[in-house]
Amino acid sequence: MLIINNPYEIKNGLWLKGNFHIHTTRSDGTLGPQDTINQYAELGHDFLSFSDHDNIMTDNEYKLLDSRNMILISGIEISAGGPHLLYIDSEQNITCYPERQKVLNEIEKIYRETGRGFAVVNHPDWEQQFNHCTIEQLMEWTGYLGMEIYNGVIGRLDGSQYATNKWDILLSKGKKVWGFANDDAHRKGDHGLGWNVVFARKKTKDAIIEAIFKGNFYCSTGVLIRHIECDGDTIYIETENAKKIAAIQNVGKRFKVVYGNCIKVEIPQDAKYVRFECWGQAEQMAWTQPFFVSLNEVAVELEYVKDWLISNLLDISGLDETNPDAALKFAKIKTACEPAGTALSGFVDTRKQSNGQDGILYLVSEVQFENDTKALLSLGYDGPIRVWLNGEEIFYGPGTNPAIRDQLKIYTRVKKGTNKLVIAFDTNGGKAWGIFCKIRPAC
Repeated sequence: MLIINNPYEIKNGLWLKGNFHIHTTRSDGTLGPQDTINQYAELGHDFLSFSDHDNIMTDNEYKLLDSRNMILISGIEISAGGPHLLYIDSEQNITCYPERQKVLNEIEKIYRETGRGFAVVNHPDWEQQFNHCTIEQLMEWTGYLGMEIYNGVIGRLDGSQYATNKWDILLSKGKKVWGFANDDAHRKGDHGLGWNVVFARKKTKDAIIEAIFKGNFYCSTGVLIRHIECDGDTIYIETENAKKIAAIQNVGKRFKVVYGNCIKVEIPQDAKYVRFECWGQAEQMAWTQPFFVSLNEVAVELEYVKDWLISNLLDISGLDETNPDAALKFAKIKTACEPAGTALSGFVDTRKQSNGQDGILYLVSEVQFENDTKALLSLGYDGPIRVWLNGEEIFYGPGTNPAIRDQLKIYTRVKKGTNKLVIAFDTNGGKAWGIFCKIRPAC
């Protein structure tokens, strides 16, 4: 049986339409803030975020304007020195570090302190090489909530306004990244090209942001989705005006196409995720968020090492300086892997301890076996690791981002009773997220 992580909860709320990427005369737009608000009010938008280049628009500044009954959300486009990022719902200016991971780390830090703010990667396929933001950067970076899969203004510039190609690559590698559609409006004619439709509990900023974090929204350039339902292994999508709908899985494969306004599919057994693209007249489209898929195999889930002790981040020069005795001394914080039924079931997330910083973490766990036997240890990891079992080193090697289940398999010996598993984990310059680890008797 498959477990479907459905981001949509379409009950006890309302659909709200809005844009997170708009420029005014505060940077390089041609319309002033009030004229921009008026423009979007006429287009029927419910929420709006100004994102002028390196110039934040705060809640207090919005109070000086007539909102025209729209929810106005603070924002900025971080553009100086590197690929562009949206920073939405924060009152704090932020340093435009050329190393964008530092920017994302700062956004995460502010979020932990205030509960506000998220990052979106802008127009990845802009410019002559369709590579304003490379797939390598998107794979490597951590701490961004989503990416623009549609950016309206790029339609009149070099490159492509669409970036679903890179989105599918990320999703296939296990990156949980929401898709956004925005205008990136700079002048008349740029408004109303693409938008986000959020299902929120009520028309407030907090409810809109809550829905965005959950993925309870879709992107549109004109197709209206009326209903999204997930029942077991089946997903049903109904639209107002689509002429064609495609169901898409791993690396962009279309596994079902329907010519009409609705589609019903059973999830393929090999799917890592499923998303839907809906075409209307001309170039009107809508994109759902991905439904992440995992196998509900109880025996397999039980093999994941669930309970761990983890250390704080240690300033150690490298894995050569680590040892299992030190791990037992420093690893005192209780943590557990992600539970079964989630997109990252079995994953031990270390980001709370690493905080995007360079250093070493120790992870320690005890695993029980009924007899002395040969065992298979399977690991996934996105930073260099060193592994000991009962004090004996069994692996030492590099890691690549992202962590992948069963990336490494090691045959080893376990003893009857309690076995001590110790991992020294290099945070890879703050880029690493964590590990998968499971162990079972070898067949």
